[in-house]
Amino acid sequence: MDEIVDLHSIENDDYFKQFFDPEAKQNDIHKLLTVAQQLKKLGKALEVLDAELHKQVYTNHNDLLSQVTWVEKIEGILSTMQTHVQSLLSAVERLRGKIVEPFNRIEAHTKILTRLHEASDLLRRVGRVQHLLHSQKLHSQISNSAQSSEIIKAAKSIHELEQLMSDTDLSGLDIVADDQQAVKTHKIAIQRIATHALNQGLQTSDSDQVSTAIQVFDNLDVLSKAIETVEKSALSEIDKIGREALDVSLPMNQDISKRSGPGRAAIPAPGSSGNVRLRLWESLDRLFQDIVYNQCVQIELLERILLEHHTKEFDGFSQLFWNKVTELLAKILIERSQASSFVKQALEGEYPKFLRVFLDLRKRLKERTQSIGTYTIGRDILQPFENAYLSRSISRLLDPVHTMFSSDSTPSHDEIDSLIRTITSELSVSLIDESLSTIVARNVGKAIRLFCLKCEQGLITTGEASQVIDSSTPGQLINVTLANLLYYLASQMTRVVANLAGSLPTEGATVIATALDDTNTLTKNILTPLMLSITDAIESIILTMHDDPEFRESSSPLGREIACSLYMRELQGFILRSVTTFLAPYKNQTVVGECCNIVASRCIELFVRHACLIRPLTEYGRAKLIIDFGQMEVAVAPLCRGGHLGSLEQQQYRTLRALKSLLALSAESMVEKVVEMKGEGGVPASLILLHLFSAAPPELQSPHQSAGWSINRLSQWLDNHPSEKDRLALSSGTLQRYESTIRQRNIPSFHPLFPLMMKLASLADDYN
Repeated sequence: MDEIVDLHSIENDDYFKQFFDPEAKQNDIHKLLTVAQQLKKLGKALEVLDAELHKQVYTNHNDLLSQVTWVEKIEGILSTMQTHVQSLLSAVERLRGKIVEPFNRIEAHTKILTRLHEASDLLRRVGRVQHLLHSQKLHSQISNSAQSSEIIKAAKSIHELEQLMSDTDLSGLDIVADDQQAVKTHKIAIQRIATHALNQGLQTSDSDQVSTAIQVFDNLDVLSKAIETVEKSALSEIDKIGREALDVSLPMNQDISKRSGPGRAAIPAPGSSGNVRLRLWESLDRLFQDIVYNQCVQIELLERILLEHHTKEFDGFSQLFWNKVTELLAKILIERSQASSFVKQALEGEYPKFLRVFLDLRKRLKERTQSIGTYTIGRDILQPFENAYLSRSISRLLDPVHTMFSSDSTPSHDEIDSLIRTITSELSVSLIDESLSTIVARNVGKAIRLFCLKCEQGLITTGEASQVIDSSTPGQLINVTLANLLYYLASQMTRVVANLAGSLPTEGATVIATALDDTNTLTKNILTPLMLSITDAIESIILTMHDDPEFRESSSPLGREIACSLYMRELQGFILRSVTTFLAPYKNQTVVGECCNIVASRCIELFVRHACLIRPLTEYGRAKLIIDFGQMEVAVAPLCRGGHLGSLEQQQYRTLRALKSLLALSAESMVEKVVEMKGEGGVPASLILLHLFSAAPPELQSPHQSAGWSINRLSQWLDNHPSEKDRLALSSGTLQRYESTIRQRNIPSFHPLFPLMMKLASLADDYN
């Protein structure tokens, strides 16, 4: 067992730890010690603690004495403070007695004063009520209510009475009970008079009456309610008349109805449908032109008077009323059309007439000098009927096209005329509204495009459609017929649009014009294979000039006069035959002329190109070629409108005329002229350069000879390379090879044409 000698040993002893921390886990050390040992251990610990206390007292006795002294002083101070607190409490009690009693008296007097004030105010209000209600002035105002000023004053007095009675609770006062009932009675009487004046003023457009009634309602503080009542009354009137106007039924055949039985249907009486339809439109016209118009005019008058009285809350009142009217009419129209197939058929089948009723109403409302509403027609009202009408309209436009192409034969002019009459009728009926006209014009465009599609499906596209050797084949005649039908339709439609000019909207006219352009496009597509065949044949004929030996002869055979070449005669005959046989039957000569101008320009281009490629070319051959240049204008004249070449592409025609004049010059003059005219619409330098090869020596080969090409392949290359720089570069390569050959052979000089040709070739650097 450990010895207990100081506080530290007590703290570390396992036996005493159970006394320091009661919550700690109990150890079993006390079970190992006997009671005597435990008592001894405790006694030893007490001795150590007693010794430690003596030690601490001895060591800190000065501090302990000091603390005891301060405790005595604090007790003295607390005793003094208690005396002061008792004195303070006594003073507070005395002060409370002096404050509470006056406060209670003041509070009591205040309540008395408040009650006196309320009683005084109540007596004052009762007195004012008695004065206003029982004075001769109010009775005089009510009795003279026919005068606007008096009824306004009476309304103001009644409103003042209501304010006096509503601001204070007067319930339970017998003295004013009868007065309150009298005020209500007078108010009802004045409201009735004002309502009558307002209705009469609106019906007769009397601004003074309406203004008086508004002031009365305003003074009574029931203006909003009165205006709402007027609006509801107007809408109710429109609703009633609208439903009556569309509540139609066909009278049945009485004889059949008597014999009706199973399987028998009631049949309308003969002629009744037309009469009922007439009554329907008369009722609709009355509804819109009388009822709706008058109600809108009255609401406009009401809004204008309200704004004059600075009642800004009603700004736009007429527009809001118009919106409610249109919503109401839309509801009635939909309900009645769903309930009656006759009404539905009438409104859908004669939609333009129905639309005109709306438009006439809007026009009348807008044309008024004092009109302040916008009166736009919501498309949601008309949309169901418009859609049904347009569906029938496009069917009426497309069905004739399907019908005329249903058989194997091509359509006749009578069938197209019938289609034109239908189109004219649809467009004319739709002119009442720009939006409707535009939509119908789009449908007309669809009919025209369908006609074009049907024609395109009937075209002959096999080889017989593009042959130009024999006379016209049956396939070509079919294509001509279809093209002429397209032209007939386009010309008739153009006349229709011209007759409707000023009435048909610009957008609608543009839509139809765009659709008519498809007829010209299809005609061009019909002519394109034929024109390509004519162009190919022309090129084949022009290529034969290279086989003509007369271009290489030194003089005229047997002294004959120089005449045009055989190929030129053949070309002239072929073009004339092609125009008269294959192109003349087409009636759309505008499109034919455009296509012919392209062919004529191509013919001149090929002739000029191959004329410059003839090699060798003698002086006689040059003279003969000049004659051919003059005859070329004769050859292409049938392709030009009126035989005038001025309609041709200007560049090709200028090149033909300019090259003809250059052929008569020497090589030096020719080159000088070309260099001088470069970039000013003269003859291209590449053509003159190709022409100079015609008089060059054999070692100076032409570009196609140097490349191992045929003349036809060279022509194709020139078509694919329109750039003047590329064409000059092609000839430059040949000239450079010639220069290398001469230098390799040590020949002292070049051919006289070589410097001239190099001068032209050097112009390639001037082109981008």
